[in-house]
Amino acid sequence: MKNLISLLFLLLFAGSSFTYKTISWNQPNAGQSLSVEVDTKQPQTASSNDGSLKIVISGGTAPYTAQVISTYNPAQVYQTERIEIKKLGAGNYIIIVQDAAKHVVQKTIDLTPVQ
Repeated sequence: MKNLISLLFLLLFAGSSFTYKTISWNQPNAGQSLSVEVDTKQPQTASSNDGSLKIVISGGTAPYTAQVISTYNPAQVYQTERIEIKKLGAGNYIIIVQDAAKHVVQKTIDLTPVQ
């Protein structure tokens, strides 16, 4: 897992960015696919911290562990299928989700100022 996080940080700084309102992705496995949906609220300006992420995890094998990593905030670990993170500024956020069967999905989300 530590190597995966290091790789994700490299990808983060490689300049790949995505802007979404609602994002869904999944990783097929032997049972039901591990699926993650993310609703984003973009910050109003480059210096404001009024953005947010709403993450919903389903499928796979519960319980889930989710980690949200950014260059601006300390990494946070969550162990629930619904996560809401508020007061986010512009920037890249890496979301890594793992289920109990060790299936992993990850995605980089870019929060971009509206103005």
